Amino acid sequence: MTKRNKREDDESVRYVTLSCARGGKARKRITNISKPRPTTNTDFKARINAVLADGVLRITTVCNAHNHGLSPQKARFFRCNRAIDDSVKRQLDINDKTGIGMSKSFNSLVVEADGFEKLPFIEKDARNYIDKARHLRLGKGGADALRGYFERMQYKNDGFYSSMDLDDDG
Repeated sequence: MTKRNKREDDESVRYVTLSCARGGKARKRITNISKPRPTTNTDFKARINAVLADGVLRITTVCNAHNHGLSPQKARFFRCNRAIDDSVKRQLDINDKTGIGMSKSFNSLVVEADGFEKLPFIEKDARNYIDKARHLRLGKGGADALRGYFERMQYKNDGFYSSMDLDDDG
């Protein structure tokens, strides 16, 4: 992760320090004492420093002493390595609009990719994308979209009932 950096006015990097995401001291952020959460931070100084000199970014320090295990196969879980392709977004949108749940939608993508490890994103990313897409769909004509949603729910579920009284502006 980028620990520190300094940029010039023209956005060129003056210096940068890259470090392990698990480096540094762990801060105690206990919000609920009955549910303590383990920290992933270990106090060590693995880092790379680079400084801009004569228009070239030169590495000045390399300290690669990790005091925890390294798992290159887990690199796909880092946020910077996760992305949802446009075609997958279209598929998620279509599945969501037709009422297919996220679990089934994600599992179909896993089967199509031939395994979890071959997908460049996790289920949480797909859920976040759909939540954002739903929010944007409710923007204009939100009342109509909400009414349509409740009508679909009432059609699908016998025990579901909704009633809305919309004014002319709604």
